[in-house]
Amino acid sequence: MAERAALTRPWAFVVLTVAMAIAAGNPVVGRAVIADVPPMALTFWRFAAAVAVLALFGGLPLWRQRATFLRHWKMMLAMGAAGIAVYNGFLYLGVQTTTAINAALITATVPVVVVGLIALVHRERIGTKLALGMAVGLFGVAVTVMRGDLGVLLHLSFVPGDLLMLVAVFGFSFYSLLLRDLPRGLHPAAFMLVIHGIALIVIAPFYLWELGVGVTFVPDAGAIGAILYVGVMATAVSFSMYNWAVASVGVGTSSQFVYLTPVFASLMAVAFLGEKFHGYHLVGVVLIFGGIYVATRRPKIGKPDVAG
Repeated sequence: MAERAALTRPWAFVVLTVAMAIAAGNPVVGRAVIADVPPMALTFWRFAAAVAVLALFGGLPLWRQRATFLRHWKMMLAMGAAGIAVYNGFLYLGVQTTTAINAALITATVPVVVVGLIALVHRERIGTKLALGMAVGLFGVAVTVMRGDLGVLLHLSFVPGDLLMLVAVFGFSFYSLLLRDLPRGLHPAAFMLVIHGIALIVIAPFYLWELGVGVTFVPDAGAIGAILYVGVMATAVSFSMYNWAVASVGVGTSSQFVYLTPVFASLMAVAFLGEKFHGYHLVGVVLIFGGIYVATRRPKIGKPDVAG
């Protein structure tokens, strides 16, 4: 996909782990400023910040490769609209009403949806080790977000925000699927600039509607800091790292690391919100890393499955 050197498998896993650690701050920040920054404002200014940063590195390469991008404008439009605008917009809308538990559980279905789409669209088989790894990882997520009491599952209630979160999951999964088919040689910063520019245009009418009905925010230090984090770190940096790893180890393998998001979100809560680290956190971490290990371990013989 890009001009960057391909990562070795171990380094790809390191990059994915760091990317998920950065991305974990996205819903945390979204929840933190829920009373101060409206969802469409946060989404719009997030993309504006990302475009401003990416233009510094991708503006000139984009001009040089404009013919290639124009030839693949339909793919760029789909990735920018569905994978970036829909994913982030619906995520911020969803966390307005859903609980942290529901949001974490729904987001944790990304690896399952991604692998399912790969199997459906590309007719690739889901290997036993991949299925087992996904199951173990998903169980680890459940242990973490349920605080060790899986009986909480029996008392879950669902709200409209859960449906919005599910739409966000399919948006990101669709984006991940399309990453497989990107033309080779695209400059990574130019590609990110294009799809986030498209997302900015797509979200603009919804932001204008939000302004039209009188929903605004005060751009104080907290709001600006939140926008810069989700725009620069959780968007430009995290997505770029994810794309880099996908180009090196594949979509199926890379998507498994999404299971790490609730782990890092929990650690952030301990570090910044004063919450305590409990035994169930450790159990969840071990299960999630174990699931990722099982799902991404190279088979000794036979044809690789969709994890490869």
